[in-house]
Amino acid sequence: MHFVSGGAFQGKRKWVNAYYSLTHTPHIWHCAYERPLPLPHDEKTASVVVLEGIEQWIRERFLPYTDAQKKAMMSYVHAWEQWEKEGERTVVWIGCDIGQGIVPIEAHERAWRDAVGWAYQQLARICSRVDYVWCGMNEQIK
Repeated sequence: MHFVSGGAFQGKRKWVNAYYSLTHTPHIWHCAYERPLPLPHDEKTASVVVLEGIEQWIRERFLPYTDAQKKAMMSYVHAWEQWEKEGERTVVWIGCDIGQGIVPIEAHERAWRDAVGWAYQQLARICSRVDYVWCGMNEQIK
């Protein structure tokens, strides 16, 4: 699995497209801003699955930020990890870095920010590659 993060509108999508040559690679792109959370058993033909907008899915599906929700989130991540291992497949997670800047006043916004930070730490630990994209350029962290 591969985790790509960076600020909003910093070129993560374009970088992933170029890195994986997605114009020539069978792939499926799930965008959290356009559709609900996909399940791994629905994808049978793609060699690359991109899950973009993790922070949005966390807001919609895994809040309130409780131990039960953390467990549910990790079950979801591990299901994709298992899907990847079943064949020559790659799962690419793209998440916007929302942890920088001013801390929100509203408690639910802070909880969302905490949940996203926690989830990104888990993804960084699990994924075999981690990149941070800024101004369209990547820095490989892992």
